[in-house]
Amino acid sequence: MLIVTRQTNNSKFRDIFDQMYALRARQFSQRRGWNVHVVNGLEKDRFDELRPIYIMVVSGDKRLLASLRLLSTTEPHMLSDVFPEVMGNMPLVRDPMIWESSRFCVDTTLARDFATDGINIVTRTLLSGLFTTALSHGFSNIISVYDIYLEKILRRSGCIFERLGPVVTYDDLKTVAGIFEVSPQVIENLNDHDSRIKSLRAA
Repeated sequence: MLIVTRQTNNSKFRDIFDQMYALRARQFSQRRGWNVHVVNGLEKDRFDELRPIYIMVVSGDKRLLASLRLLSTTEPHMLSDVFPEVMGNMPLVRDPMIWESSRFCVDTTLARDFATDGINIVTRTLLSGLFTTALSHGFSNIISVYDIYLEKILRRSGCIFERLGPVVTYDDLKTVAGIFEVSPQVIENLNDHDSRIKSLRAA
């Protein structure tokens, strides 16, 4: 199930939000060692107070499988306030029709099914939800800051994008900014794949 909501709806999805913040803590602090703020096992930052759009993939038994958030580039966002160096000499993106995707994470302990193209099924579902939501809101593009390891995965999944600036190293991670096309073609790319599943679960 795909959930698209804002923080103001937290009461309706309180348990899902708690799972999301806990997943972010595990992914970004424990696993990757990023310098993020974790309290009582939950990772939140000041951008969560700006009413972002959250996109979450949830299993039938209401376990969070993956999540991300969308921030308006006309307000503070991570590229402008945390990673401006990845823009190089280019101006910061400030456009009401361009939003930023951040805090992309997948619970790989639960989401362990892959299509034969090697892309995690839940990862593809989250990306499809991202671009479907962006298209329905009339956004022209999505921007994101990501490590270069993800580029091959994003291209293979069907995303259409280009880099905005140079590679910059943060915490020993090679990082870039990209601008992504929002279009029916991208959504078709994401949804048009071999549906046969290669499962990593124990038989």
